[in-house]
Amino acid sequence: GGLVGGTVGLVGGAVAGVVGATVLAVGGAIQGVTQVVRGVAATPDAIVEPRRGKWWNDLEGKWIRTNLDDERKAMIDVPEDDDDIIGEAQRLAEANTKKPGSVTASKVADTSYYDALEVTPDAEPSQIKRNYYKLARRYHPDRVGHDDKSAEQKFQHIGEAYQVLSDPELRRKYNSEGKDGLSADRTGAAESPGQADPAILFAFLFGSDRFGEYVGRLSTATSALVADSAKVTPETAREVQRRRVTRLAFALADRLRIWTEEDYDAAKVMWTTLAEDLSGASYGSEMIHLIGKVYHLSALQFLGSADSGVGMPSIAKWAKGHYAQMEKSADTTKAKRDNLMAGMKMMTLQQKQAKELDEAKSDAEKQEKQAEMEAVMTEGMLNVMWTTTVVDITGTLHETIQLVLHDQSVDADTRKRRAYGLKNLGQIFMDCPAQSKTSGDAKKLYEEAAFAAMLETIKRKEEAVQAAHAH
Repeated sequence: GGLVGGTVGLVGGAVAGVVGATVLAVGGAIQGVTQVVRGVAATPDAIVEPRRGKWWNDLEGKWIRTNLDDERKAMIDVPEDDDDIIGEAQRLAEANTKKPGSVTASKVADTSYYDALEVTPDAEPSQIKRNYYKLARRYHPDRVGHDDKSAEQKFQHIGEAYQVLSDPELRRKYNSEGKDGLSADRTGAAESPGQADPAILFAFLFGSDRFGEYVGRLSTATSALVADSAKVTPETAREVQRRRVTRLAFALADRLRIWTEEDYDAAKVMWTTLAEDLSGASYGSEMIHLIGKVYHLSALQFLGSADSGVGMPSIAKWAKGHYAQMEKSADTTKAKRDNLMAGMKMMTLQQKQAKELDEAKSDAEKQEKQAEMEAVMTEGMLNVMWTTTVVDITGTLHETIQLVLHDQSVDADTRKRRAYGLKNLGQIFMDCPAQSKTSGDAKKLYEEAAFAAMLETIKRKEEAVQAAHAH
């Protein structure tokens, strides 16, 4: 399917690599969704250091003390777009992107998809991904409005083009035979079996601008902007992520101020209105529920640690309760679950579907098996994309929350009030009614994937603390 090739190189470059490696480990997390995060045996440092106002920083690999007042001063002259450290890579990517018409198109049967993405037929995959990100953002319904039909058509066509050109096999067929060489569902409506909704494709790949103050620019988006440039070193990528987390910490501390000032009723009204507004974005419900879970879980973790020095029993209870709610709130068939799990192992899935296709006895049966294969492959690859995004968001929010809850520029009582405020904010986000167009079954599958990847990511962070001080 078209999403397969597009996802193989999805987490490219040093920037996305900061979180990308984790996805390989979390890939199987969906199969362990019923498992609860088990308590990590507390090492002496894991008990003592937090009580000294420190937290374990994954990027730096050490316990650090945070003072947000000092961080604000240090960030005053830092450009919001990080142009000082990734600007050169962005400008080089722009310079290397040839304009349509600058290269002969005589060797390809059709150029409409290349024209849609404003690239030439010889464009590198990284250039295709970069232009897709830039153009899809420009014409996204969340940005231009849902009543702009011209922009909507442009957005749909851009998504269709990317799904073909991001897959090496589909691109080869398109180059040699044009659209006639592609199966009808690849060039038809977004609702067809093998074609992902362009809105969900973009959301699962790059998030939404509407959530910038909550999750920042996703690593996949930054990677696309610089076209996976080798000029962005791992050190630069870590600095980009550090800045992202720090900016989000400023925004979160400001958001919690109304609670720390004990205006609880006003806080709940404001946050409820905010959640309802955000959930109206394209696939915003999935995002708002994920953010709410990370907020709620991290707050319980902090409050449990403050009381016991460990806090993990609260997380285990939280995980049990929330998975029980998920099981009770939706009816997902075992077959669909199996498809989702198989989607995390794409090679196995491809082999299984190819075997069934070969065994089909009639043309009608072959067409039916082909449609089934493309639908399952699309579902599986969207899940891989979503899991990648969940790992990025969860890791980023976890670090952000540590900065806010261990902030030494305020007293211990304020830090504890922040934690209670975060717990309530998380609950409000989790309780926000869904406004997504996603079908019930698909929504449940993505919810389970998010739940599993989120728990796995936080558990791995806790285990990293333990491992660092086990000896």
